[in-house]
Order: sequence, then structure tokens, then C-alpha cells
Amino acid sequence: MKPKIVASLMPKHRMLTSDEVTQVVQNVSYFDILELRIDAIPSCDVTSVSEMMTTLKRIKSDIQVLVTYRSAQQGGKGLLDNNAYGELLEALSQVSTIDMIDVEWDFHYSDRQNLVQTIQAQDKNVVVSYHDFDKTPSIDELKKIYFHLSQMKGNYLKVAVMPNSRQDVLVLLQAISEASESLNQLVAGISMSELGIVTRIAQGTFGGALTFGALGSEAVAPGQIPVQQLIQAIQPYHLFD
Repeated sequence: MKPKIVASLMPKHRMLTSDEVTQVVQNVSYFDILELRIDAIPSCDVTSVSEMMTTLKRIKSDIQVLVTYRSAQQGGKGLLDNNAYGELLEALSQVSTIDMIDVEWDFHYSDRQNLVQTIQAQDKNVVVSYHDFDKTPSIDELKKIYFHLSQMKGNYLKVAVMPNSRQDVLVLLQAISEASESLNQLVAGISMSELGIVTRIAQGTFGGALTFGALGSEAVAPGQIPVQQLIQAIQPYHLFD
């Protein structure tokens, strides 16, 4: 399976800057999905995100956009409490131009059980995500994590962990492989930092469906490489697909 390339863009203002628009224009042929990270936007609300989506669709009418509000607990800038987070995602599900929404698996929103289904009912795919910026859990723990993610019935299950050794990278790849074979949803796995770059490049070989890269030179997560380099690095792994 050749994974879809996701380019991450993290605006820091309520409107896209000219530089950010230029980055999207220059790289639009190198990615399949644009991740719009909205957690660094001051007073982020549906209106500002909707206006950004209008700008992005003007660049390319069929551009696929994944909207992510990454909480501080999961390594992002977001400071919303549980209910405010859930309410924001519910409101974003009503924005017709959004294609995909990230839902963090450990947020204890009062109606979390139905949140994923609410988003999917608006013809949007859901990425259920888990992050550990300190360590890589054991293979048994990772398998349990993927299983718990799968119970939320999202379309994609994403796990990103921090390696502290080369063995950790191999453990993550094994977890991707086993989860992709045993679960009904598409899976993605990232071993972060420079040590784990191989997982961004080769994960398709192990059953991974999404890989994340930087839109330009500024990475929004440890180990992201520019999508122009990522698309070239992936090619040899899929010559015979």
C-alpha cells in the first residue's frame, strides 16, 4: 500500500498569510492531503477556519483538507477544555469544505461516543489519534492502543510515539503491520524525531496508510521532512505496486 502524503500547515493568525498561501501553491502537487493545524490560532473558531478553507479551495478546488486541533496534552498548542474541544469539532463538522477531522482518543468529551459518528454523518472522514512524546510503548501496549482507537469507529487510526532507540522504531513498524492486518480501519504510525524518519518513508510497506511531512522548511512535529523530499523518498518502496 502506498500511503497518502499529508502536508502539515500550522497558521498562527486567524487568516492565512501570503507566505502560507504561497507554500500551499508551491507544494500542492507533492501531497495528497493538507493538514490544517488550527491549535495555534488565537481565539480559534469556526468562522476563522471556514474562511481559511475558502482560501484553500480557491487554490485547488478539490484539495483534501484534514483539520486538526492538537491539545497541549498531545503535544500541540491547544488549551481548550474537554467540552469546548468537543463542541469545536462538532461545529467544524458542519463546515462543508472540510474533508477530514482529527479526534484525539483520550479527550473526555461528554458525548465523545457519538462525536465520531456525528462528524462522519456529514460525509467527513475521521482520524482518531494518539501521541506519546516521551517514549515508545511495548509492542503489546501499542497493539492495545490501536485496538482502543478502533473502538471509536474512525476511518483512520494514527499513533505517533517517540523512539529512544533503534529497537523502538522496529517495534512501531511491527505494531503498524499487525494492526493493519487485524483491524478493519486504515492505520498510520509514526516514530518521531530524526531516529524515526524511516517510518515516514517506509510505513506503506508495513501497512501504513498516512504519512506526514512538512509543507515547507518548518516542521510542526519532530522528524517531519519537506513533502518534496518525502514523495521522492517513498517512490522506491512502491515500484512494484
